[in-house]
Amino acid sequence: MEKNILIIDDDFSLRQVMRRALSNSKTHLVEVGSISEAWVLIEKESFDLIICDVVLPDGDGLELVKKVKKKNSKQPFIIISAKSNLLTAIHANQLDVFEYLPKPLDLNDLTISVNKCFKKEKIVSQSLVDDQKLPMIGTSSAMQQVYKDIARITKTNHTVLITGESGTGKELVARAIHSFSSRSSYPFVVINMASLPKDLIESELFGYEKGAFTGAEKRSIGYFEKANSGTLFLDEIGDMPIEIQARLLRVLQFGEFSRVGGRDVIGTDVRIISATNKSLVDLIDQRMFREDLFYRLNVININLPPLRERDNDIVDLSNHFISIYSDNLKKIDESGQKFLKKYEWPGNIRELENLIKRVCALVNEKIINHSQLEEHIDKKRGEDFKNNFHNTGENLSNSIKTFFENFFNSPIDEKSELNLHEKFITEIEKPLIMKTLKYYNGNQIKSAKLLGINRNTLRTKILKYNIPGKFGKK
Repeated sequence: MEKNILIIDDDFSLRQVMRRALSNSKTHLVEVGSISEAWVLIEKESFDLIICDVVLPDGDGLELVKKVKKKNSKQPFIIISAKSNLLTAIHANQLDVFEYLPKPLDLNDLTISVNKCFKKEKIVSQSLVDDQKLPMIGTSSAMQQVYKDIARITKTNHTVLITGESGTGKELVARAIHSFSSRSSYPFVVINMASLPKDLIESELFGYEKGAFTGAEKRSIGYFEKANSGTLFLDEIGDMPIEIQARLLRVLQFGEFSRVGGRDVIGTDVRIISATNKSLVDLIDQRMFREDLFYRLNVININLPPLRERDNDIVDLSNHFISIYSDNLKKIDESGQKFLKKYEWPGNIRELENLIKRVCALVNEKIINHSQLEEHIDKKRGEDFKNNFHNTGENLSNSIKTFFENFFNSPIDEKSELNLHEKFITEIEKPLIMKTLKYYNGNQIKSAKLLGINRNTLRTKILKYNIPGKFGKK
């Protein structure tokens, strides 16, 4: 049966592109450039799918969605928007739209979404919440995926593991998930594992009874009880002692715990969101993190990209921080913007915010240039980053020297065919390739570029070293 599709977008060229991408023997497409034109058609006939822009010349596309759904609550929508931020993604999902796609539009994503819609692979809808402005800035493709992930999981109670380098905004994402969830009216409680003494973590999490230990003069309520019905954010979960991990696992499994020194079993209704800048998989290999706990925490994973991979967002973030610390009185010129995009940002967004804060306080000029930014950058951190990079090479060189000293100081069977060169190259090259592929989630193109070899050479080495198939993605 032919599917009737309505496209609403004021960009004629984009409408034509979408028409070409979606036209086939099984679709009938109608296109208009405004809400008023669309509403005339919607009142006359039914559509199997409506594809609608958010910003239209005569109104807000999301308001049209509300109006249509009052008439037909099951009407499928795909929303597209150049106003690509977290709030738009959230609101799109709250209105029970099938999919939200940011501009510039990926036609492959559009066709996949249309096909899924007609196959009834429904995305979970969201309940309405108040309009909240959360300071999540960025239009990069990586951040668009983060917005979509947040929008889709806010109504669920699944545990979430947020990964990413220090300073990428993991707590901000956790707060966004909580703020737009059904638990938003209940507490959002944060505990940082790295900042607590190991001997206090258990009592802080679960509380303790009077007399449980020296100094316990009265009963104390732990974080699990404080966060009841709300969200408990376990930051730096990789630093949780292994003995405490067993207790956390039990809470996740059975939804109950006991205070330290107590016998009473206490039920808990808490959503757990955890975060780490460490590789929990590596910690599992080192027997520093429980594998069963990892799978309990990692039901949904959101990975935040480092700022150096978000160069299109850096200027927007800088302007956002300027608006906070100087009331929009300062601007960064073109040379300054180039500098910001080129810098590695080892401290990510946190480092950028601190730089802008210093510049706003110490630079009198309204126009901020490259030299002023460079002058006030955290030179120590930047140098530490460079030094650490170079030291890695020096340490590796020293390790190699030590290896050969030990090797040649040991008895060697001169008659054996050791093929020392090939053996050593293999020992170094195989783990290097595996680590690089793991870092890029199996992407061979990016891995080859970082390694400084072409993709065909990389594929040959993958086969030569019998590197596991999970790293064999294209």
